[in-house]
Amino acid sequence: MITPFTAEQDQYRQITEMKSYYIGLREGVARFAHWKDGVQYVGTTGKTLKKAIEEINIEESSQLSKIDHLMSKFGWK
Repeated sequence: MITPFTAEQDQYRQITEMKSYYIGLREGVARFAHWKDGVQYVGTTGKTLKKAIEEINIEESSQLSKIDHLMSKFGWK
């Protein structure tokens, strides 16, 4: 018989999966960045690697705060 996760285990799993996703996203963006005039850029829009990583970090923080809010809302924290 499979027992469901406890609330703490589920929160840990969600956070771990999300952190792994963002680690991979940052790694992928960095690996495909290209150099031009001494600056690393991502994609074809002129966005610098530094700016792209900052945006990813902000998005990750936002997502983690949503999980934290939900855990508090349902009394799991």
